[in-house]
Amino acid sequence: MSKEKLRLIDDLITREETCALATSDGIRPHCALMYFFADHAAMKFYFFTPGSSQTCRNIREHPHVSLLIDRREEGVALSIQGVHSPIKKRQTTEAITRLFLMKFPQMAGLADQSDAMLIRVNGVEACLATGMDDLFTTKLKNS
Repeated sequence: MSKEKLRLIDDLITREETCALATSDGIRPHCALMYFFADHAAMKFYFFTPGSSQTCRNIREHPHVSLLIDRREEGVALSIQGVHSPIKKRQTTEAITRLFLMKFPQMAGLADQSDAMLIRVNGVEACLATGMDDLFTTKLKNS
């Protein structure tokens, strides 16, 4: 049973394109619909947002986040707890940006903005809901 759940988690991470990214300013939560690119092997998730956005401001001050990837029509939802991990190397940012834009060319305008931020989140734990009362929780690889 758990192998089946792990396969579904992998499928959601590799096939879906959008998620809701939840951040907090320390008091109030904030949720944003985001395109995401995942390094599936390392369980790292990447997002683009303007540096002036509420999401970016929150994540700088409070690095613990949650993201939700779902297939509502199937009654399947994956909640991932993660931690923002700033990218320190320009080459890494450039390489991930190229991969991100290959998957989402419509994001080129945002990526070209001078204050655009590529955010990296290290996935730590996942909770898969299949239906209203079937939950499966697992630590993520490399967390």
